Amino acid sequence: MTGEEVFRSGTLEMSTQPWDGLAQAPVWTDFATNRILCLVAIVLMVANLLDYFRLVPSLLFCFDRSRGAETLEHSLGLARVRNLSGIVYGLPFCLILDRFGVVRPDFWDRIPAAWQALAMIGLMGAFMFVRDLCYLVFRPRRVPGESYAALRHNVFNYLLVLVPLLLVTVAVITVFHLPQQLAVCLLAGEIALAWLFGLTRSAQILRNRCSGLSTFLYLCALEFLPAAILVAVVLIF
Repeated sequence: MTGEEVFRSGTLEMSTQPWDGLAQAPVWTDFATNRILCLVAIVLMVANLLDYFRLVPSLLFCFDRSRGAETLEHSLGLARVRNLSGIVYGLPFCLILDRFGVVRPDFWDRIPAAWQALAMIGLMGAFMFVRDLCYLVFRPRRVPGESYAALRHNVFNYLLVLVPLLLVTVAVITVFHLPQQLAVCLLAGEIALAWLFGLTRSAQILRNRCSGLSTFLYLCALEFLPAAILVAVVLIF
């Protein structure tokens, strides 16, 4: 039998099914929980669209001038709409964090993948709870009620501007198939920039009522402490 006849009559012994190790891992959108949360986020944002457009001039004023946050707080109707919109936009913010792994503690792998988005919502909710608790415990005595409310809710002003920017960035990442590491760097950079802007405005509100040292100490207690606790959870646990 010639070599050519051997190769013609041979049988290739291969499995018709892919090996488990080579099977494609489920992507984030494969989980029903994530799809439902995305649908809820879209519905809420669409329902909130008119209120958001009402807020845009005030939000831009917050970026332009330090007293913009206090002016917004002076209008009880706008302040109420802003707080509700901040909660609505908090959901897509959490979904983006989970989808791209911007915030991912070591213990995250022990959570079933289908429930990690809900866990991220819980983690960010816990962060906001700790932040509110710090504002209650370390409330600046020299800051009057309206300015205090502006200081406490200032995070919503920047979240409402940040989330649309993150969504545009996510669209660019998806269209151009950017690497995961680059996507995380872009999203984290935008979040850090928004946090720094918000921190600057908070410092200006405090500086109008307190000394330089008191402003720094209050910022440490009100803003740096909750952020440090969140970073500790991410890095240590």
